[in-house]
Amino acid sequence: MTQPFSIGRSWLGPGHPPVFFPDIDVYFKADLGLALDLVAQIAAAGASVLKGAILHDAELAAPQGDTQYFVPGRGMVRESYRAVLERHVVPLRDLAVIMTAARDAGLDLVMSIYDDEGLAFARDMQVDALKVASSNIVHAPLIRSLAATGLPLVIDTGRSSMDEIARAVGWARAAGATKLLIQHSPPGPPAAASAFNLRMMAALGQTHAALCGLSDHDQGTESALTAVALGAHAIEKGIRADAAHGDIDLAHALPISQLPELLERIERVSQSLGEPERTFPTDRPRPPDRMGLVAGAD
Repeated sequence: MTQPFSIGRSWLGPGHPPVFFPDIDVYFKADLGLALDLVAQIAAAGASVLKGAILHDAELAAPQGDTQYFVPGRGMVRESYRAVLERHVVPLRDLAVIMTAARDAGLDLVMSIYDDEGLAFARDMQVDALKVASSNIVHAPLIRSLAATGLPLVIDTGRSSMDEIARAVGWARAAGATKLLIQHSPPGPPAAASAFNLRMMAALGQTHAALCGLSDHDQGTESALTAVALGAHAIEKGIRADAAHGDIDLAHALPISQLPELLERIERVSQSLGEPERTFPTDRPRPPDRMGLVAGAD
């Protein structure tokens, strides 16, 4: 049986309710005031974790190469990936302000890491867990560096093959990772629900003897709630300002005003799962509505 482990003050694993990772990533596009407002609202909603990304250098992307993303009302938009990064990177000094505010609000920190400088910064800020973004699942040196810290490690599988997933887990474990959460990551909009394959989430955990979770890219909240019923130990979902629109990944991010309701629904679904069999207190009387005698013969 996979053993529970903690991310800061939040426990994950068998015997514990699922932990929600509200992910502000870089959706605030270097607007420090907006980021701090999102952090405050996430804490006020009752979350225990802040998920973010240490994406501080546009040089991580080559000058050439396009990406595509979905924008409601416009369809698929093609854009230079480098241009996308350039308007989303956040200086480390601003990230320090955001992460300190999260700490002051009582939130544990889970951060996606993209390079060695970001890892050093994360360790200086004493983050509670590190994440390998799905785009880095083939990045052996980075995975090994993150695993060697001994911190809990989240691996987002994205649209990786089963062989790529197994190889990344092997790199992580060989480098010392013992607290591992593997995320199933279905495709985002406009993908059909039939492409989500949510049963794969628990299968990944069983195959690799690790905790399992969902990186939710559904436009609604159905996948997050279904993942709870399927045994997710953590659910991650992007969180955006209510008015944000028209940019990469916003189509599947949750408006911040809807976060309290989602947290409440996740808790209710988790509690409703209960135990494998019903038990009654020994001093409880037989229910009074049992049916009467039935004659075996006239």
